[in-house]
Amino acid sequence: MAKEEYDFQIIANLMAGKGEARERLKELEGFLKSNHQTFRSLSIVKPTPISQIPDDGRTKIKKAVICIGGDGTVSETVGYVLNNKIDAPVALIPTGTANIIAATLGLGLKKGNFGFLLKEKTKQIDIGVLEYQDEKDYLLLGFGLGFEENFLRLTKEKFKSNLGIFSYIFAALGELLSLKKIPLKICYDGVTVRTNLCLLTVLNLKPKILKIFPLFKDDRIRIDDQILNVYFVKYHHFLQAFFGTLVFHLLGKYNFGLVKTISGKEFLLESSVPVGTQVDGELRSSLPVKIYFYPQPGVFIVP
Repeated sequence: MAKEEYDFQIIANLMAGKGEARERLKELEGFLKSNHQTFRSLSIVKPTPISQIPDDGRTKIKKAVICIGGDGTVSETVGYVLNNKIDAPVALIPTGTANIIAATLGLGLKKGNFGFLLKEKTKQIDIGVLEYQDEKDYLLLGFGLGFEENFLRLTKEKFKSNLGIFSYIFAALGELLSLKKIPLKICYDGVTVRTNLCLLTVLNLKPKILKIFPLFKDDRIRIDDQILNVYFVKYHHFLQAFFGTLVFHLLGKYNFGLVKTISGKEFLLESSVPVGTQVDGELRSSLPVKIYFYPQPGVFIVP
């Protein structure tokens, strides 16, 4: 039986953007119809692991898989494409709280401006893979634990619904006052590092929350070098951990030696205590985790 073909697959997280996602979906469907493009839509109305949704195997997507949602939806959509071996690029219609991935990659767009979908301009980006004991996730932006996971958890539990993008900043400032010591074993390239730390970040991209408030600045981070950049702040005492965490986010590599840096193609992170993690701004499973790159880069349509 011949496969049914569509120009586009739309994955719309209707829980994102306080109703904005639903509005963008309606506009997008109207645009595609008016330009004689075929499509099928998948609307997400409750928490769903999009990457684990199986393709029906009876359809072919010819032009792109369009993601409407925030950073977590983008990562899950990439997982959906890879897990189902869909040979099509991903396009972003950002409608989340922060949309850090779209901003970092310059993939944002003005409302209603969908013309880029009909062009063939693309960008290739390294895709990280995270293997936990109970799940497998994909990474575009970054992975974090300690402070990086704790302030995100605080954001989602107390601030995000009311303060939008500024919730990240307020939660981070609050979490600075309650940094915790975490014993960690880091294995990479035949090397083992054992240390106590208060934060660890694995970066694939240079993320930004606001133009005037970069989350981290280091020109050594590239989107296409198949290298994971790992940064961590050791916990000797509270004041050292406090200032190390602060300068890491504000100054990047100019951090007075308070932030340690290592890089490699594959990492294994383990701890003797329960340690939660975050991936691309979404809370994920606990350590241990193995982090490496998908063999081929992800392909994104560029506005």
